[in-house]
Amino acid sequence: MPAVIDKALDFIGGMDTSASAPQSMDESTAKGMFKYLKEIGVPASADDVTARGTQEGWDAGFTQKVAGWAEKIESGSHIVIKNPEYFSAYMREQLRALV
Repeated sequence: MPAVIDKALDFIGGMDTSASAPQSMDESTAKGMFKYLKEIGVPASADDVTARGTQEGWDAGFTQKVAGWAEKIESGSHIVIKNPEYFSAYMREQLRALV
């Protein structure tokens, strides 16, 4: 797995992964992150998310939801990011540095 995807999944791992559904802020952050990864040419796959979720013991519902967003964005499907500002410039810089 590319280091940039690993770092993105580290950011997601810092969220409340024990809940079955991500909080609104976490949802916007994850979607923004996946969109950015696709823009820089290193899209995260549902398999990447599922493998990390299983490895780290994330709630199955949380993992499935986040993996679904990754899959939609990777395939080019339209997805709504309600609060794009939650995916911060700091995260962008951290990810960009690994490409």
